[in-house]
Amino acid sequence: MHPPAATHTFTIPSLHDGIRLECRIYHPQGRLHTSYKSCQQIRGAIVAHPYAPLGGCYDDPVVGFVAEELLRAGCVVGTFNFRGAGGSEGRTSWTGRPELADYASFYEFMLLYLHRMRNPRSTSSRVGGDGPDAVQLILGGYSYGSMIASSLPHLDLVAEVVRKSNHGTPMHEIYQISQDLVYCLEEDKDVLEKPSATFQEMKQAADAIQRTTIAYLLISPILPPINQLLTIFVKPSLDIGVYEPSNRRSIPCPKPADQVCAHDTLALYGTQDTFTSVHKLQNWSKELSQTPLSRFQSAEIDRAGHFWREDGVRSQARDAIRNWLCQLR
Repeated sequence: MHPPAATHTFTIPSLHDGIRLECRIYHPQGRLHTSYKSCQQIRGAIVAHPYAPLGGCYDDPVVGFVAEELLRAGCVVGTFNFRGAGGSEGRTSWTGRPELADYASFYEFMLLYLHRMRNPRSTSSRVGGDGPDAVQLILGGYSYGSMIASSLPHLDLVAEVVRKSNHGTPMHEIYQISQDLVYCLEEDKDVLEKPSATFQEMKQAADAIQRTTIAYLLISPILPPINQLLTIFVKPSLDIGVYEPSNRRSIPCPKPADQVCAHDTLALYGTQDTFTSVHKLQNWSKELSQTPLSRFQSAEIDRAGHFWREDGVRSQARDAIRNWLCQLR
């Protein structure tokens, strides 16, 4: 089974170099329009695909069943193609830094999209009722996608990219696309202000997205030495053109272990993963879960391989995702 037809299919520029990335947004059944009340939480999720040179793209069947389960739980789900995958421009790098910026680009988009969905009839300078738990975003990925997801910058630095971006930058275009797509959802456009991308509105939008609750969903995470064969970055950083199109900035990223322990996280893996031994995955999971104040947890699926093709393993994976979603704050 696969997710239903996408609500939106579109492209955004990568924050790294402006190349176009294919993107899709799926809305849960019955929530096509912007009908969330100010007292309700809106939950979104991103599911990133596996390594593009090995055939990974957003049509991957594992990405599909994970996205479908998130939709069933009421999430607004977004998928995108890294550079070199599907119809996205460019090619896969050896460093992983451009791909990190690709994910960050869609991360920025989803934050802006979800917050605008919550307050479609207000400009961002007059957002109301947008409390600290109003919007939750799950940063997810399968295989290579999980590695990139867990290497993203802190949320406050992500918000700062919105706050300080100028006209002509990829971030400015991402902001405008996110606002335009929410505007397209509204049935009664006569009562909805046409979105714009003024400096003041982007600043207020940054203030809003900084209050998002973040969680992580890592499917078949890859550990050393395999992850070191796919990317050579030792200390991840986000290399983007932020303030002016011609100027670049390197934004530091925290250690993945610190991120997944600080936020609600589910790592889902099988005992027959051909890329990482179950013993290594068990030790990794145990170490993270026993870190003081850790919010990391894992689910081990017996007989499941890296590609989740074995009989009955996908239904077990769905159950694990569903149970974890019920526990999220």
